Formats: sequence, structure tokens, C-alpha cells
Amino acid sequence: MDVTLESGITADLIRRYGLADDVQQSEQRLAALTHLAEDWVRGQPPRLRVTIGTPFIEVIRAVQRDRHDLLLKPVHGRPDDRGFFASNDLHLLRKCPCPVWMEHEPEQRDDVAAASPGEAVPMPRSARVLAAVDALQPGSAALNRRILDTAAAVAADSGAALDIVHAWQTPFAPVLTSGDPARSGDPQLADVLGVIEDRHATALQTLTADYRSRLGGGGTHLRRGEPAEQVLECARELASDLLVLATLSRPREPGLFIGTTAEDLLQGARTSVLALKPEGFVSPVQQSPRIKHRHQPW
Repeated sequence: MDVTLESGITADLIRRYGLADDVQQSEQRLAALTHLAEDWVRGQPPRLRVTIGTPFIEVIRAVQRDRHDLLLKPVHGRPDDRGFFASNDLHLLRKCPCPVWMEHEPEQRDDVAAASPGEAVPMPRSARVLAAVDALQPGSAALNRRILDTAAAVAADSGAALDIVHAWQTPFAPVLTSGDPARSGDPQLADVLGVIEDRHATALQTLTADYRSRLGGGGTHLRRGEPAEQVLECARELASDLLVLATLSRPREPGLFIGTTAEDLLQGARTSVLALKPEGFVSPVQQSPRIKHRHQPW
């Protein structure tokens, strides 16, 4: 699928001067998609679609209409101070009802350059998949399982190592501004933190027990500190190629923002991301009866 931005030229001007530029662009984009499919897709011909409108809205409507199970989109360019993802990328990650895989385009990989049309491109040698879970979040057991099952399947399919990270933050974190509480001179505080950390460690061990045979050289990682910051730091230290996470811990009313931790993760991510939603998530993007598209044979 591809989307042509609507030109905004009024219907009267289009009729009078033939300025239907968005329609012409759509025809060109459809021709490019067709050429791309002929070069790279083997087997059953794909369904091709080019629509006119706002990109993330048109894509989400296509997902809703045809009940797609996965949205895969390349991310162009290099991360900067504003983050890795563009505006449309973030809208899709926040609002698309199906899992969204934002694939970071590699700078220059020999396996990509050497790949033949129709041949799957593997992850880099010694690739790593990082699954971010919240082992003690109430009501998150099913979603944590989805994250781990998805991450394990991707890792196995691509020959990557699987890492699992759970980050926790003490409820009285503002008091601990000097770093390690064990050095604060308050043994009682250190003991309390030790008990809390043991609870998180036990929860993580219980959650990941069924996945230890599928780590493939990876491991489990318990981090203390601000969750998004710790997950991103873990991804950097491990040189992870894909971060699998949930953008919500439970379904919410359409239009509500995603959680703070998930938002911070998306804003700070510097790698490919596979974002999942909980069962029952309802996108704030609604279907429209007005559909403008150029398609073949979809």
C-alpha cells in the first residue's frame, strides 16, 4: 500500500484546469508498486492499493477494513534529537489496531546488497531481539505472553538471540537522587528496596520460565530505574536489532493517549520496533464511507 497526500485543490479548479495532480501521483505510485511487486514478490500476486488522503488514517482504515494481522513499514533516515520516528510513524504506532513493525533501514548491509529478488533478507549476524515486559503490572499476564511469544517467534525465525527486560522503579524514587540506596547510609531503606527488588526478580523469573530454552544466547535482564530509560539503555548495551513492546497495558476508550512509559520508549527508540496492543483495543480512527483509491486487483 502507498498513500498520496491530498492536494487540497478545489474541485472547481480541477475541472477548469485539469489540475488533478493527486490522481496522477496515485497512478504513478501504483505503477511503482506494481514494478516493485514484480521484482520482489514470488508466488501469489500481492494485493496492491494506492489511496489519496492522510497517510496514517488511510493505512489504519485499510487495516480495519481488511482485518490485517500485521502492518510492516520501513523507517527512513537516521534518528535525530526529535526521535527516530516521523509523525505518521508515531500515529500508526499509537493508533493502529494490529501489531505494527517499524523496520529501521540498515545503513549498508552486505546481505541486503547480495539478496536476490524474492529472497528473504535475514537479520544481521549475531542479531538480538529484545522483549520489554512488565512482570508485576496487574492484569498484564496475557499481554506479556503475547510480547514474549511474538519476540520468541521472530528470534527463532531469524536466528537471533532473545533478550527479555523488565525495568522497575521504586515508589519513593524521588528520595533516591544520590544513586545506590545501599550507599545512602540508611540500612533500613536498602533492606526495603531489596525486598521490592526480590519481588520483581521472582515475577520476572516466573514469567520467563517457559522461554529460557528459546533465548538462543540471550538472557533476562532486571533493571532498576525509570522504566523507559532503563529499557532503552538495555537495548543500547545489547545492540538490539528489534524492540518488542506493548503501547498499552490494557484496552482503553478510543482516542486516549498511550501510557507514559510506552510513549517515552517510542520517542527514544533508536532501533526497529514491533508494537503490540492489548486484546480489545479500539482505534480512534474510524472508517469513512468515502474511499478514493487506485488499486489492482485489491
